[in-house]
Amino acid sequence: MKKISFILLFFINTVLLFAQDQLDQELYSVEFLFVDEKFPEAETKLKDLEKKYADNKLNSVKINVRFAMLYGLLNEYTKTFQYANLAQKIANSTPEKLDDAYSLEAFARIYLNNQLPEKTVELANQALKILESYPKEYFLKSRVYSLLTMMHTRNGVYSKEYENYMNNALENAQLSKNPLQIFNSLTEKSLVSYAKYQQTKAYKDIEDTFTYTEDAIHYVERNKNTLPLATPSIMLYNNYSSLLNNYPYNKYSETQKKELAEKYAKKAFELAEKGNIKGMQMAAYASYGQILENKNELKLAEEYYLKAYHLAKDYNVNKAKKVAGNISEIIAAYYKKQGNLEKALFYTEENLRFNRESTNQILDNKRKFLEEYYSSEQKLAQIKQLEEKNKIYTKQNILYAAIAISAISGIIFLAFMFYYKQKANKQKTNLLEAEKNETELTLQLEKEEKARLKAEQELLELQQEQLQKHALATSLQLNQKNSFLNELKEKVKDKETINLDRILKDERLTDEDFIEIQNIVQDVHPNLFKRLNEVSKNKLSNLDLKYAAYIYLNMDNQQIANIMKIEPKTVRMAKYRMKQKIGLEKEIDLQTFIQNLEL
Repeated sequence: MKKISFILLFFINTVLLFAQDQLDQELYSVEFLFVDEKFPEAETKLKDLEKKYADNKLNSVKINVRFAMLYGLLNEYTKTFQYANLAQKIANSTPEKLDDAYSLEAFARIYLNNQLPEKTVELANQALKILESYPKEYFLKSRVYSLLTMMHTRNGVYSKEYENYMNNALENAQLSKNPLQIFNSLTEKSLVSYAKYQQTKAYKDIEDTFTYTEDAIHYVERNKNTLPLATPSIMLYNNYSSLLNNYPYNKYSETQKKELAEKYAKKAFELAEKGNIKGMQMAAYASYGQILENKNELKLAEEYYLKAYHLAKDYNVNKAKKVAGNISEIIAAYYKKQGNLEKALFYTEENLRFNRESTNQILDNKRKFLEEYYSSEQKLAQIKQLEEKNKIYTKQNILYAAIAISAISGIIFLAFMFYYKQKANKQKTNLLEAEKNETELTLQLEKEEKARLKAEQELLELQQEQLQKHALATSLQLNQKNSFLNELKEKVKDKETINLDRILKDERLTDEDFIEIQNIVQDVHPNLFKRLNEVSKNKLSNLDLKYAAYIYLNMDNQQIANIMKIEPKTVRMAKYRMKQKIGLEKEIDLQTFIQNLEL
């Protein structure tokens, strides 16, 4: 349940906003519609606001920013960039730099949601630079610092730098006196502590996670008038329940922890049901089912697990497939414990299917986004080029008009012919100079266009490399899962007496170990296995390649044996056979050879 809760937490923090004036109050209600998945209603409301506040450019920027957010949530990337570019165009047409800061924050948010961290940091820093001239713009400052914080907590990354971002976000939120922004910053503080705990495994860090989550709960309950909807409470109750159910907390006894976990899980799904907020319902159902299972109320636990599964598999928003996969994994574990191997097998296969669909969905959305991103960048560059050319043509027309006037004046004022002849010559010189400048500018624009195209190609290659690495990691995990499935199927088929608890424990340990190294394996060059097959003349088996991956990660025999649940001597024998297949001499170390292999 840890995975599900934090996925939803990130989603909510990404879309919530609040401000002070009349328009921002109305936008506040729109963004809660985002969270509650009422997208058609949100779109209608924004169109009404667009008509109502059309006479103010800053208001137009804010409204178009929300349009971009809406269509980003719906994966409609053409409209996302259409409205984001419109916001930027309006901001650029005014001398007020605050307009630009709002536009930059919107683009940074788009890039954050679509995994372009370099662009997120670049635009966020540009916005902060502008905001140095607006010391009392606490709300927008808090928003920008939150973006920088979320960029790293989303990936479970912790560093002191990102903790400072979070502290700046909270400080500015408190100065702004915006209840919802304060709430968001408090939840981000708990996420930073959780990321720190994942790195340190220190009790102090998980204790801080509990403390900051409790602070956020107390804040929501004290500010129900300004935080009227149920979504913030649902999110916090469900997350707090998961923390109590999965992590140590010395403030309460184990009995008290179990009672509180059940209390808050029940409050979460009751509020989610009341508001018909499906994204919250499925996580709350699964969390409550886990608590019931721990109490040995198995029939009721199964009921809530299946409620969560049916909601998740039909849920059609970002990350839904991933959540459905997590829930399927929980249900599979439940049926294994009950000895229902047929259902355990079904939900394990569902977990694999949802994970594959999630990966495909992520890759497809990434592809669509990049296509629109490059198209948008190209259009903006063309517009800029045309604007520069228009300036040159305007200067030319002025010069041509001056020449014509000079000619007419020369006819009328013959006495001053010499004077006007000199003036005309000077103007012709200016025209030639202007034409020269136009030529130089055209050459410069062509040079910049070539540089831009080169940069786009490099970025595309980088994105493709990242996708290849993700696919490699996913392939390794699916191979591990499929091996387990085949083993389980054979035992069921042969009606062999099996120790379900032992199998489940082993598989859970394998999954946990595999997940821990997955991010590291993503850095393995895709050509590693290709080169190994080349030097061995395709003699290496899939198992040999798995050994090779662990060896490449600098794991010793004992570490590999622990992960694969085998004896160290088996690892040594496998390495010996691999050296023979590759054709290495006895004095050559296999690990040194693999790590120094030219890729």
